[in-house]
Amino acid sequence: MVTINKFSYQNPRYVNLLKRRSSIPEEVETTVKEVLKNVKEKGDEALYSYMKKFDGVDIHKIGLFVSEEEFAHAKENVSEEFKEAVKRACDNLFRFHKRQLPVGFTEEYEDGSILERKYTPINSVAVTVPGNMAPLISTLCMNLIPAIVAGVPNIYILTKPRIDGTIDEHLLYVADYLNIKNYYKLSGSQGLAAVAYGTETVKKVDAITGPGNNFTQMAKKLLFGEVKIDSIAGPSEIAIIADENANPTFIAADMMSQAEHGTGFEASTTFCLSETKAQEIKSEIERLCKENNLIEATKRTFENYGDIFVVDSIQEAVDAVNEIAPEHAELLLDDYKSILAQLTNAGAVFVGEYSTEPVGDYFCGTNHILPTCGTAKFSSGMSVGEFMRGYSVIHYLESALKANADYIIRLAESEGMRAHALAVKVRK
Repeated sequence: MVTINKFSYQNPRYVNLLKRRSSIPEEVETTVKEVLKNVKEKGDEALYSYMKKFDGVDIHKIGLFVSEEEFAHAKENVSEEFKEAVKRACDNLFRFHKRQLPVGFTEEYEDGSILERKYTPINSVAVTVPGNMAPLISTLCMNLIPAIVAGVPNIYILTKPRIDGTIDEHLLYVADYLNIKNYYKLSGSQGLAAVAYGTETVKKVDAITGPGNNFTQMAKKLLFGEVKIDSIAGPSEIAIIADENANPTFIAADMMSQAEHGTGFEASTTFCLSETKAQEIKSEIERLCKENNLIEATKRTFENYGDIFVVDSIQEAVDAVNEIAPEHAELLLDDYKSILAQLTNAGAVFVGEYSTEPVGDYFCGTNHILPTCGTAKFSSGMSVGEFMRGYSVIHYLESALKANADYIIRLAESEGMRAHALAVKVRK
């Protein structure tokens, strides 16, 4: 399963890790292009046809939207324990995300000009969330709450319905709890095409967020520009830096938590200081997988991208992790404060043995929608800012324009923009 190697930048397993990507087959792109084209041109006719072809459901029979009766049924049937867990997790998410609201400002200059920076929510967003195989309740919360905090007035959800037209009750409860009732029984590239272009029954939106399979991800990629998208989500990953006092059982469980996604493209990596510690971690992975019936769930990931690297120093581990730029990084170190400042490339950093990665996935209040496959070098995770747009307001008085006219004219004429210069000259 997991391999143990002495670390070097030339180590084939480390090189393999850096080259890791989630590939979307060429035939998927061909299919999605055709779906997008047909839904754009034929609207509901194509949308409903594809829902029947790909998902086996007749929208005419099951209805396009989740009904009030379905929301009420979900509220009655989920457990009180689940309701309490949702409340506590959402409270944490609201608290953390409210702190992210951008603050505008006004700057007044000596020449009398006044410049402002303002922020406003986008008008509409569609959130896609899988629900047939694994209802991603936490991901629904992570998408909806930043949009709600931002003040987006029109929020829609898309989930693949079951053959009988129903959607997982836990997903419906979360939507109802957050008062998002525009819930489409749509999925795949056809669903995203519908909300991107608009049809007779589906409203066009300004942005699309949320995870999905290869067809969903390809649709988001091809629709970028028609609508705003959050990102092209890649497979999950974790990189752990551990000292000699770190608990090998904790490390093993955290590596398994990412490996169990099971596509084989996930990555679970640990950097430690000795062969002894590495063997302890590997032994715990084998024990925990066997005892908890997780061998098959984690096997493909551990074989492809499951590595324990022995490093000469913690600094070497930090440098290696910064190069990986993982979605999740963990610091299981007695002295983590100095290291934390040096770990600059990660979607989220979990500090200390009790800050296990699932705390961020489900509950603490940070967002688990994070950059993957090295993109943490230049991008950030989901935030309230994803659902807002900033713009400037310029108020130039006559005195300000006349005081600066010659500078503006000179700059415009240096670019050959004579009409730009003229617009200032006529006001002198």
